[in-house]
Amino acid sequence: MFASGAWVVTGAASGFGREIALQLALRGEAVALWDVYAEGLEETRRWLGSARSVCVHADVTDPDSLAQAAATTRAALGPIAHLVNSAGILRVGPTASMPLSEFRRLMEVNYLGSVSVALTLLDDLTRAAKSGGRATLLLISSVAGLRGFPELAGYSASKHAIVGFGQALRDEMRGTGVDVRVLCPPTGDTPMFRNLSHRPKIYDLAPALPAENIVRAALAALEDDDDLLVLVDARSRAMLRVHQLIPALMDRIVARTIR
Repeated sequence: MFASGAWVVTGAASGFGREIALQLALRGEAVALWDVYAEGLEETRRWLGSARSVCVHADVTDPDSLAQAAATTRAALGPIAHLVNSAGILRVGPTASMPLSEFRRLMEVNYLGSVSVALTLLDDLTRAAKSGGRATLLLISSVAGLRGFPELAGYSASKHAIVGFGQALRDEMRGTGVDVRVLCPPTGDTPMFRNLSHRPKIYDLAPALPAENIVRAALAALEDDDDLLVLVDARSRAMLRVHQLIPALMDRIVARTIR
């Protein structure tokens, strides 16, 4: 049983974050929409219609902004019991030609942003779990956080870091009622993916899946199992299994794909 309280969804202005907020609202949850993009947030809010929600400006790279966002959310929706950190950016291209500033930005937003949001709300989630039920702390990584891919070096590194952080935090929070999970979705048909000016060949390995399907499977997994890694499709599970058991085969598959 989930703990009673509001859900915070970061990156709610578009993509997976928007879809997660929509599906949570459809099942009657109170949802705080956090993002730096006001226009996208308002559009998500319109999609939610009459659902109990609040739009909050929040920059995951700024601890002061996150603290203010948390206070605004508590004032509008009451206690916070669940967090889905979907805020993230994608940069692609040959590693040798990517500026160091891009690698740094990927780590700041994707990894350190995940850490900052978790630290901001961890006490809220712990209190909610003590009041009864299970609190949720869902971090969003990627299949690229399970195996690095060509022209995704910086992105893969930031997503690998999320997996490591989530695993360590899960062990630390064991017994508190806070359920720490890491979603590693396959490529989703989101604006972030569709708007890439250059699409690395590794994306030919599998078609992008509808964000709606990925989110539906992820939310179901939060209720149906308790594995650290949330993998929503057979391809992702097979990729991880091959990478773990026969890494040389995975290397050949990747090499063949990018030729």
